[in-house]
Amino acid sequence: MKVIQIWVWTIKALGLIAAAALAAVLWVLPPFAFPSPGANDAIALANLSLPLVGAILLASILALVLGYRRRWSSAGPVALGAFLIGGAAALLIGLVTFGNMSNDRFLPLLFLPVLFVPFGIVALAVGLTVRSTGHARDGLVIGGLATALLVAWVLARGARDWLLAPYGFDILLLIALEAAVIYIAGASRGRPER
Repeated sequence: MKVIQIWVWTIKALGLIAAAALAAVLWVLPPFAFPSPGANDAIALANLSLPLVGAILLASILALVLGYRRRWSSAGPVALGAFLIGGAAALLIGLVTFGNMSNDRFLPLLFLPVLFVPFGIVALAVGLTVRSTGHARDGLVIGGLATALLVAWVLARGARDWLLAPYGFDILLLIALEAAVIYIAGASRGRPER
């Protein structure tokens, strides 16, 4: 039994290290890949934003269904729901802080929250209705911490990330990475003692 627990903790630690490494790559990739981008360099990345968001939301639905059927911890769906709603708030904070409505490159900051909030509400509802699994408060903490990281990331990247390549694509990849990590971290919480 102890050997299995050691393997589980090792896999979790390696997963967190891999997620941190991916986040670091996402931070340095845009300036490295596009050191002095022009106005329309790599515009295909802007066109991939909506399919990526669709993939994030579809993966969220599949994770919620799988988690609900297997009665995983409610911390996973609650964390995911809180993060999606918080992610919508992070994008709106970016729009208010550095965006403007006269430039259509900032429109994702306006329409992506419209997509994230309903899915976040559904994820919260699923998390709060999962029977006999508990840990909803842990999910709120995990989702809140992930949202704080996203807000800091969006504000640190600023307007340049949305106006020039990669057109916020790196932020959407971060949202996908964070959503996966927090759902897995929350869903893997142990069931409460009965």
